[in-house]
Amino acid sequence: MEELIQQIYKQARLLGACELFTGKERTLEDIVRLFVTPQGTEFCINNHFPNMETFRLFKPYNVERFGIYIDAGTITLHNPERAILIGNTAATINNDTLEAHEIILLHGAKAIINASGWAVCKTTVNRGCNIICNASGNAIIL
Repeated sequence: MEELIQQIYKQARLLGACELFTGKERTLEDIVRLFVTPQGTEFCINNHFPNMETFRLFKPYNVERFGIYIDAGTITLHNPERAILIGNTAATINNDTLEAHEIILLHGAKAIINASGWAVCKTTVNRGCNIICNASGNAIIL
């Protein structure tokens, strides 16, 4: 894992990654924590970083436990706090709780978001991705 993290760090520095990414990260949790910060997400979207091949290197590490779905095929999620959909992933996401939900689409991912009740969903959609938003009741999809 450390070797993969160092490879990503070198690529990110060439693209001008922010100072939050120090290169001293050692675990998958460290990388995920950076990736889901507003700065990390913005950097990845603005720079199309990392590429799909690099994302796929993380797939064997059970990244779904962090809400990251890489080439996951067709899936259905219920009230995820955060869902990051990447590549060949097409998700139907049903949100109906009072909690805030964050949905991020990268590298061609697709999503249908069904929000109801008082749900609030913040979406970040990269170019080339497709999202359909259905809100009912007092739900809001941003």
